[in-house]
Amino acid sequence: MAKRLHRFFGLILALWLVPASLTGAVLLYKNELLQYLYPQLQQPLVTDLAVWGNVLDALPQTDYNFVRLAKAERPWLELARLDGTLEYWSASGQLLLSRSPYQDFIGWFYEFHLHLFSAELGEQIIGVLGLLALLLIGSGLWQSWPKHWGWRLWRLPLSAPRIRWSRQWHFVIAFWTAPVLLLVSVTGTAMVYNQQVQQALSWVYKDPVVSAPASAISSYPVNQSQWALWLPAAQQQLPDGVLRVVSFRKKADQELSIRAQLYEEWHPNGRTLLKVDPGSATVLSVQRATEMGQGKQLSQLIYPVHMAAVGGELYKILLLLAGVIPLALWVLGMIYHKQREAFDKDKKTAH
Repeated sequence: MAKRLHRFFGLILALWLVPASLTGAVLLYKNELLQYLYPQLQQPLVTDLAVWGNVLDALPQTDYNFVRLAKAERPWLELARLDGTLEYWSASGQLLLSRSPYQDFIGWFYEFHLHLFSAELGEQIIGVLGLLALLLIGSGLWQSWPKHWGWRLWRLPLSAPRIRWSRQWHFVIAFWTAPVLLLVSVTGTAMVYNQQVQQALSWVYKDPVVSAPASAISSYPVNQSQWALWLPAAQQQLPDGVLRVVSFRKKADQELSIRAQLYEEWHPNGRTLLKVDPGSATVLSVQRATEMGQGKQLSQLIYPVHMAAVGGELYKILLLLAGVIPLALWVLGMIYHKQREAFDKDKKTAH
C-alpha cells in the first residue's frame, strides 16, 4: 500500500513539488539577484532614519500600502504601491526601480512559489499540496525503512544494472535528505496554515490572551506625514531592536503601525509592534515579541527557518541543495519506474 501510495503521489506531486522546490531555492538569494539584475540597487547602507523619513515625506502618502526599511542585505527603501508595484528608493530620494509583479523571472518565481499565480486560492491549493508532500515523504520512508542496517545499505553503485542503480541512488539520497526535506515541507505548509498553527501552539502552551492597549489619538490627515519625526521617535523607544516594516495609514484617526525586530528575534521582519500617534509623533505602545506567549513565539520561528533567515550561510546552502533534491529524486524514480515496467513486461513475455 505504502509503495503504491508513494509512486502515485510522486508522479502527480512532481508537477508542483519540483518547480516549487527549485523556485524556493532561487528565492533564497532574491536580494542578491535583484542587485545583479538591477545594478542601480547596489547602494551604500544608510542607517539614519531621519534621512529615510525625508524620502518618505516627499511621497504621496495615499498611494502606498507599506514600506520595508533599509538593512544590510537590502540597502534601499522598498515601497509597495496599492496596485502591487514595488518601488525601490535610495537615501538621496532617487527612484532606483519600479518593478511590477511579473517584470522579471524573480517575480514569476515569487508568484508561483507563494501563490501559484492565483493569490489566496493559490495559497490554499499549496497548503493541500504541502500536506500531500508530507504524505509522500512519509510513505517513502515507511516502505523503504531498512530491516537490517549495514554499510552495504549505503553503497552507491556506479556500474550496476540501471534498475538497481536508480533504486539504490533514490533510496540513499532520499533517506539522508529526509530530515531537511521534512523541515522545509513542514514549515512551508505551516506558513499557509499560519493562523491555525499559531492557535494550536497557543492552546498547547496555554498562552494568555493579550489585548492591544487602546489609545486615544488626535485626527491627522492621511495625505500628510512626519516620517522624519515618526521613525526616530519609534527607534528611540526600542534601543534593543531595529525598525523593519511600516504600514501607511488609511484613516485620519488611525495610529501609525510599525513592525520592529529585536536583536534576539529570528523573524527578519520582526514581530515586535509599535504604535505611534501621527499628530504628536509620540509612541503610544510597544508590544515586544519576546513577551508574547510561548506558543506564539514558537509559531513565529517557522518563517525564518523556512527561508534561512537564521542558521548562517551553511544552513542557507543546505536549503539550496534541498531545493534541487526533489528533481533528482523524481528523475531517479522515473528511471526506476520505466525500467521496472520493462522488466515486468519482459518477464511476462518470457512466460
